[in-house]
Formats: sequence, C-alpha cells, structure tokens
Amino acid sequence: MSSDTELRRELGVFSASLLVVGGIIGSGIFFTPAETARALPTSGWVLAVWTLGGVVALAGALTYAELGAMMPEAGGGYVYVREAFGRLPAFLLGWMTLLMIASGAIAAVAMSFAGYLERFVPIGIAGGRIGVAAITIIVLTVTNYLGVKPGAVTANVFTIAKIAALAALIIVGLALNPGAPAAVAAPAAPPLTQGIATAFVAVLFTIGGWQQTNMVAGEIRDPGRALPKALAVGIGIVIVVYLGANVVYLRTLGRDGLAVSTAVAADTAGGLLGPAAATAITVAAMLSIFGFVNVALLTNARVLYALGQDGAFLPSAGRVHPRYGSPHVALVMLGGWSLVLLFATQGRIGTLLSGVVFADWIFFGLGAASVLVLRRTRPDMPRPYRVPGYPWVPGFFVCCALIGIVSAYVSALEMSLVGTAMVAAGALLYKWRSAAIATKSSAR
Repeated sequence: MSSDTELRRELGVFSASLLVVGGIIGSGIFFTPAETARALPTSGWVLAVWTLGGVVALAGALTYAELGAMMPEAGGGYVYVREAFGRLPAFLLGWMTLLMIASGAIAAVAMSFAGYLERFVPIGIAGGRIGVAAITIIVLTVTNYLGVKPGAVTANVFTIAKIAALAALIIVGLALNPGAPAAVAAPAAPPLTQGIATAFVAVLFTIGGWQQTNMVAGEIRDPGRALPKALAVGIGIVIVVYLGANVVYLRTLGRDGLAVSTAVAADTAGGLLGPAAATAITVAAMLSIFGFVNVALLTNARVLYALGQDGAFLPSAGRVHPRYGSPHVALVMLGGWSLVLLFATQGRIGTLLSGVVFADWIFFGLGAASVLVLRRTRPDMPRPYRVPGYPWVPGFFVCCALIGIVSAYVSALEMSLVGTAMVAAGALLYKWRSAAIATKSSAR
C-alpha cells in the first residue's frame, strides 16, 4: 500500500518510448498533411516544412531529456517552469492544460474517433458522435483511474497497432510504383509567407506531444537513464514515420491530390492497393485516435497532480488513490472538464483545436528555456544527461516556439486572442488567490 501522495515507479524504457510515440502520433498525421499541401505551392515545400518539424521535435526532445533526467518528477514542464521562472508561470501552464490545451485536445480527438467509428457501425443508440465521444472519455478516464499500468498497457497496444499500420503503408508505398498522380483541381496556395505560417502551425500541432512522457517521469524506473533513451527512441520512430508517410502521400496523390483529400491515409492506401486497403487504414486511424485520447488523459493528469501537490490550485488534485496508485482526483478533473468542453461546444472540432497550438507552444518554449536558466542559476544540480549542442539546440527550439506562436496569430487570430484572454484570466486568479492566502495568514 502506497502513500496517498506518492506515485509508483512502474514504467520501463519500452513503455516510456511508446508513450512518446503515442503522445505524438494521434489524429494529426491523418489530416494535417492535407492542410500543409493546401498552404504550400509544391511538394518540395511540403516536405521541407515537415523536415523542419522533425528537427524541431528532435531539438525539443533532447532539451526536455536533460530536464526530465535532472528533475524526474510528475508534472514535466510544470516542474521545470516552476523551478526556473517561479510559481505564477507554472500555475498558468497547469491552468491552461486544464482549461484548453489537454482538455480541448481530448474532446476534439474523441469527436474525431466517433466520426471514424460511425463509418463502420450505427452510433445513434449511443447518442451519436457526441455520445460516443463522451463514452470514450469516460471509459479511458476509468481505465487510467485503475492505475498507471492499465493505462500504459492500453497505450502500448494502440501505439504498436498504429506504428504497424503506418509502417505497412510506407513500405508498400515506397515499394510500389503508383504512377503519375491523377490530375485534380486544387485551390491555389496563398502567398508563401502566409502559407508557411499556416503549414508550420499544422506541423507543430502534429509533432507536439513528446513532452508528455516527461509528465510521468515520477512513475518511470531509473528515470535519469531511461527517460533520455525513451525520448531518443520515440522521436526517432516518429520522424521516420512522419517523413515516410508524407513522401508516400505525395508520390501517390501529388501535391494537388493531397490538398483536396479529406482522408489522406485512406486515399493513399486506396490508390495503392484498392478499397480494402483504404478500409484497413481507416480502422488504423480510428485506433490511433483512440490511443491518443488515452495517452492525453494518462499524462496530462500528472500536471494537475503536480499543481495540487504544490497547493497552487485545488490541493485535492495532488492525492493518489491508496489502492490503485493513480492521481485519481486529477484524472476525474481532467476527464470531467473535457466532457464540459465537449458538450459546451457541441463537439465542434475546429473550435476546440484552433487555440491549442497557440497555448501549447507558449509553454513548450518556456519549458525549454528552463534549461538555459537552470544551467546558470543551479549549476550544481546533478545532470545524468546533458543536451548536446548547448546552448544552440535549446536556443533553436525556443526560437521555433516563438515562431510558432506568431504563426498561430497569423493563421488563427480570433482563437489566439481567446487563448491570450484565458492566460490573463489565470494570472488574475492566481494573484487574487495569493492575496487571499496572504490576508488569512496575516489575520492569524
């Protein structure tokens, strides 16, 4: 029986590596390549932006590996930002994780899963797409409530399935000669500067997620050694899969065919092997999306757990279930708020996701900048792993995060302003709560 505030270290390198992959490869690779093709004029530009995305992800993973090995605590970026920049920025990271970043992504991707499921079975009896999305969130919240192992096993199964499906598509696509892509009428790309901004936001959404494994560092065995290995293996798999998939998409569909596709993997498989292959890859996409919802719940609940442990917001979130060893209150909070957003927006995926990249990359960049600050302010901290190419690698990543934030404003101004307002509201809440606590203390 464990303490009611301590998580159990039950994950090894294998599970941690698959969490990296599962936290990145969700629904994005099945629809964002079409967005990048619509935004850019040629196949070369499309591959260039995806290659840049791979480099950014690698720089981020190397940077977060140093932080995770140095501070192997639940919460990941929340802990790093708190130690480097103080409690207010860390609180805002947790606040936005609950309010928009994780909960919005969970609700949106659950809706996407329901849309895929509807192609195969009638879902009206379950309340349609919104009903199925809600059931998905509830089932996976309960699964993770029962402990990190059930959640990790579920993540492993679905991650292996999605890797196998995408690997098969890439191998077949590279082995076969699909011939010249069919001519289709596609809209012209916007001006190049705007197009690069739009495409970069789509790629950033798709490559984000490696940091989720850092969130469960408090449950990884020997994290100083295991976490850097897991990040390296996981990012390597993702880069190969993403670049390979885009090469095959473009070989089979061409830039114009990719731009007008609404199901890029299915259309590519169908063009290579026929309708049966299109159906198989659609099932794989559905499983991938389901697995991503599970990983998002498993990892992001640890941010709320760390927030509760600090007493910064709803201290009960820092409790651990005495039997299952899970941060059960944090899980219920995250799953519950995801349901609120799902029903409040009536499942509109665009509304849920358009502000996620803006908010996410503010804190990605701030987390990476923690390496630069902590090397200077706490040089004597044990560092089992050091990011190579310091300070250029973390500096490059921070610059890319800033470009991503600016790109989000360019491509989705309205929702970026909404995200800005949410951050400001969180800052006001923190100041009000701090003042209230100070008043109580002085009254005593």
